Amino acid sequence: MENIITSILDIEQDAKTRLEEAVRQRDKIIADAEAEKDRIIAEKIIEAEEKAAQVSLGEKKKTDEKLAEIESAMADEIKRLDKVYEKNHTEWENNIFNAVIGG
Repeated sequence: MENIITSILDIEQDAKTRLEEAVRQRDKIIADAEAEKDRIIAEKIIEAEEKAAQVSLGEKKKTDEKLAEIESAMADEIKRLDKVYEKNHTEWENNIFNAVIGG
């Protein structure tokens, strides 16, 4: 009888030990999965930030190029208007003077 009780106690202790080990393994697997999730999230955030920086740099370059085109066109237009003014300013002044004096 004592052997049966000892066997039952040994089986119970073995089951308890196995259960504790299973709980430890479960907890380790969960902790490892959480750590991997955090690592992946951090990696994806870095990738997204790098991609955003590249896009931003590309957009800035496009904006700078467009601004340079606009400034060049503006400079050309100012030169054209200066030429028109130089060619016609005397005539315009005379016309204005005659209009004011001649009334």
